[in-house]
Amino acid sequence: MSRFSRINFHNETVERFKKYSIKNEVNYTETLEAMLDFFESNYISPFEPFPYTNARLVHVLNKRMDAVESLLRKMEKETLEPTLTILLKLINAADPRNQKKRDYEEDDTHPDFYK
Repeated sequence: MSRFSRINFHNETVERFKKYSIKNEVNYTETLEAMLDFFESNYISPFEPFPYTNARLVHVLNKRMDAVESLLRKMEKETLEPTLTILLKLINAADPRNQKKRDYEEDDTHPDFYK
């Protein structure tokens, strides 16, 4: 069985802590352990300013998403569209319905006529 010890706190702090524990429906030891675990596992110190507020974090993420979108648009424009154009030309050239008589195929003087 674990032993208990005492720490002196200001009365206002004790009342806030009691209300917080009651609101979360846990005892005082579990509340304090959960708080300490949270700070330790997330490497957060209550004595140092928090680097990002929610609004700042949303702003940073939106900037990164804009950069990703810009990169994808550039890739599409420079690589995907030319590749699609080339593939469509190849498909149209291979389609027998699109075969047209070329001028040299009717001209018997052209060297490719006899192939």
